[in-house]
Amino acid sequence: MHSVDFLINGQGLAGSLIAFELLQRKKTVLVIDNSHHAAASQVAAGLINPVTGHRLNITNNFYEYQKAASPFYRSVEKTLGVKLYQSLKQTRLIKNQGQFDYLQKRLQEDKYGPILKNHMDKGNWFNDQEQYPYGAINVSQTATVNAPLLLKTTKDWLVGQNSLTTEKFNYDHLKAGESSVNYREIRASSVVFCEGFQAMYNPWLDHLPFKTAKGEILTIQTKSCELDRMLSWGHWLVPQEDGTAKLGANYLWNDLSLTTNVDTVQQFLSSLEQYIGIEATVIKHAAGIRPSTTQRKPFVGRLSKLPNAFCFNGLGAKGCLLAPHFTTLLADHMLYDRPISEEFTQWL
Repeated sequence: MHSVDFLINGQGLAGSLIAFELLQRKKTVLVIDNSHHAAASQVAAGLINPVTGHRLNITNNFYEYQKAASPFYRSVEKTLGVKLYQSLKQTRLIKNQGQFDYLQKRLQEDKYGPILKNHMDKGNWFNDQEQYPYGAINVSQTATVNAPLLLKTTKDWLVGQNSLTTEKFNYDHLKAGESSVNYREIRASSVVFCEGFQAMYNPWLDHLPFKTAKGEILTIQTKSCELDRMLSWGHWLVPQEDGTAKLGANYLWNDLSLTTNVDTVQQFLSSLEQYIGIEATVIKHAAGIRPSTTQRKPFVGRLSKLPNAFCFNGLGAKGCLLAPHFTTLLADHMLYDRPISEEFTQWL
């Protein structure tokens, strides 16, 4: 019988970061992962974007989450020896009168002061002033996390420590007792479920109110534009270190297939040409499934129906922003029984 402190099911963003945190705290872990290529973090642009939506809403608790994100990713970078986290300029087009009105309200609110800068600064990034007369706004505190690289390097690091096995988790083989859980020939003090959208097939999590969304992203090569920032206009364009750019994204609520949609390419490229005025060549078209939730809040905490079991899931489209904060929160909860707010545990 092989013994570890924590058995972790899933090596997506949540599973990778909680495994990293527990190992940094001198705990032993075994991660079981089936290398499912539909995981959103495998294809995501890894955006940390403080303001989203037509109404320019700031993400709830953004400053608290951002405060945790930067040092956490820097710590991961130092351990894994790769560059993952990068601050990024962002210029966002104000598309119409309604959005302009919302912007005026936001500029009067103190919490937006550190984020929304230099209204009407289009920076020659968007099409002519006559077509879009409401200008643009610079959005500070934007960043990206190279999520695919994070997963790959974390996987290699875990393999090097004999802390990862590649297989499909069989829920029938998990047996929970009063003080431990057993999975085949493995004994652990606790199990942590981090399966992303595949949690819908977990018999202890299949009741959770997920609102999964398929998302598609293009990797493109632009023909006439050298980017030094993220551009946002309903879609977004994010420069990559290799000279390509990521163009995305969409939300398909009723499609959990891995098939990319042919129409998406034309829609994205037409939008790019209409608003930015540039043409591009598509290098890659990828799709992934976001584990979003109906409450727009993650599921983090102890399970009520299975002893010694925890859930870390539902990070959704803002996963790269939320994950460090909730990783620390969950580790403190599991190791020191520190409380987690009911808004994140109520469904568990």
